[in-house]
Amino acid sequence: MGCLKKIITSIIKKIIILALIISFFAFGGYAFVKNLINNYQNPTRAEFVESEKNYADFSLIPNDYQLCRNFNLFGYKKINAKYLPTNQKITIYDLKNEQKISPKDFETKNIDKKINSLLENLKDSIITFENFEIIQRGSFVAKNKTIPYVKFEANVKNIPFKKVVGIIACYSTKNAKAKNPSSKLVLSVVDYKAYNPLIVKNFIQALKF
Repeated sequence: MGCLKKIITSIIKKIIILALIISFFAFGGYAFVKNLINNYQNPTRAEFVESEKNYADFSLIPNDYQLCRNFNLFGYKKINAKYLPTNQKITIYDLKNEQKISPKDFETKNIDKKINSLLENLKDSIITFENFEIIQRGSFVAKNKTIPYVKFEANVKNIPFKKVVGIIACYSTKNAKAKNPSSKLVLSVVDYKAYNPLIVKNFIQALKF
């Protein structure tokens, strides 16, 4: 009898919760949640610059770049910049520390293995790469920091004959209240025929630290 009572109570609780959820969305809850998410992801430029200081000072980024926040992904926070004339995206991941990858890793070819491993952990879509090859190594000079990078080519595994090119750069900053430096990984991938090196270069060179 006691077990039956518990089962009935549990069922009633679930019905009440389900009814509350249905009521919430029936009376404008969906629009409320949608606006809440949109306001978080797409703050004003001033709010973004103020809230994302852990990454860099974005106050000098040209208005051609739309800045937005994103949710945590596999434990890594990320922000995006979209170059509006071409819709090319630049993503910056906060890796929390320098253990996975650091700017110093770019000084040796040890970076090749680390990048392959890290990209597997960072992928957030059904698209995966194969025939990944680093074709150029260099550095960007931001306002007061040198940021190493590699340029790569790869095939898109899920789409036959689809080839992409991308830039992976890395710099290190200290997050607020953190004891140790945190690596920030800059990633931009685009169709091979649409690649424009200035889009990433101009963005990085406008960063201040």
